[in-house]
Amino acid sequence: MRILIINYEFPPLGAGGGQASQKIAQSLVELGHTVRVITSRPTQLYGLMGCASLVAGFGFWVYLTYAKLSWGEDISNHGFTLLGTLLLLAGFILRATGMIWELIMPIRGLKAVEFVEGVEIRRVPVMRHRQDYCSVPEMATFLVSGAWQSLWQVREFQPDIVHIFFGIPDGPIGWLLKRTHHLPYIISLRGADVPSDEVKRFATEYRLLRPFVRRLWHDADALVAVSNGLRSHAERLTPDLPIRVIPNAIDLSQFTPPRQRAASGPVRLLYVGRFNKFKNVETLIEATEKLAAMDIADFDLELVGDGEQRPILERMVADKGLTRRVHFSDWVPRECIPDYYRRADVFVTATTWEGMPHTVLEAMACGLPIVGTQASGLGELVKDGMNGYLVPIKDAAALAEATAMLIDNGYERRRMGRQSRKLVERQFAWEQIAAEYVAVYREVLGEE
Repeated sequence: MRILIINYEFPPLGAGGGQASQKIAQSLVELGHTVRVITSRPTQLYGLMGCASLVAGFGFWVYLTYAKLSWGEDISNHGFTLLGTLLLLAGFILRATGMIWELIMPIRGLKAVEFVEGVEIRRVPVMRHRQDYCSVPEMATFLVSGAWQSLWQVREFQPDIVHIFFGIPDGPIGWLLKRTHHLPYIISLRGADVPSDEVKRFATEYRLLRPFVRRLWHDADALVAVSNGLRSHAERLTPDLPIRVIPNAIDLSQFTPPRQRAASGPVRLLYVGRFNKFKNVETLIEATEKLAAMDIADFDLELVGDGEQRPILERMVADKGLTRRVHFSDWVPRECIPDYYRRADVFVTATTWEGMPHTVLEAMACGLPIVGTQASGLGELVKDGMNGYLVPIKDAAALAEATAMLIDNGYERRRMGRQSRKLVERQFAWEQIAAEYVAVYREVLGEE
């Protein structure tokens, strides 16, 4: 089967949704299918504008020279000399800025075409400035660029089916390909692409887009959600539409527990993820403040990631006098992430909204107990009292109490950590998840 996957985020861009699409693509190749991915390649306009400015500047000087030699007329006093010089200067500055940008930005320089683990990746140019965050206008640039590239790539690749990750912004590309090439497509709902009151970031956009999203979902040949909780939210918008549930999974060979966790030193709490509003890291810091006031064993909290909320969170930590206990780490390369989990003792999250959090799966695979909230998707990973604790959303006191129980009880930490690993081994292997998607493809294509 030839499968075209479209996702505006694909490693090294984005977080859980991009990583999931990468692992699914690789697992599909291992099952004998041919997979091509269309995703983003961040670029910038400095080089393009610099080249245009240089061409215009040289053009003015050529015109001045031609006028003097052909007509014997000196028109330099008309302002063309100054304008041509300024354009040349601006062109050199813009070109230099573009080259510096390419050197210092970690997400620049991605190859337009490459093969990774048998998966063909086609990256289309988009305007995106950050690895961890994509604004709505930046998503729109992928929609335009991805749609244009998809139209000619399907003629050459000739896929049997299109797999869309994130209904927004990628869904309209599937709609377009169905109209132009009669290709069936499925949409994989990942979390923030489902209109919900909990997703504050897109509240304004979804008020306008709800009718469009409803029509798009009905047009798709199949809808898949990553958790029962996410499906429940999606059914509020389209109660008449069947939605399958295929969860995320985890690479059990990459994310493994350490042979032995350190028995001395402070208990190490860990959060990995984006610093944005619905991840609600500020409640995590408030809970840490309450923990510091309790009579419990020594502990510290490491926050790994980046996002628009980071300056606010750093100021909050300083204002509360928690700089000795709370430590920030930048966005970590993918291959280094397992080491952070192995050094930790407890994974904590105060998220308010999830599809199925990939970082929680990673922590569980590395043998960590989880303290989290009753947000959508978490209840299918964390069994309260078995491999962690779940508390009400935005309840810093309850979060602190649950975390304190694990800080003071090393036996429970180890027992729950073992249960976490057993749970992911039974239910969340990528090979099993890819096989479930293949069953959906075959059903859509009428092969089963």
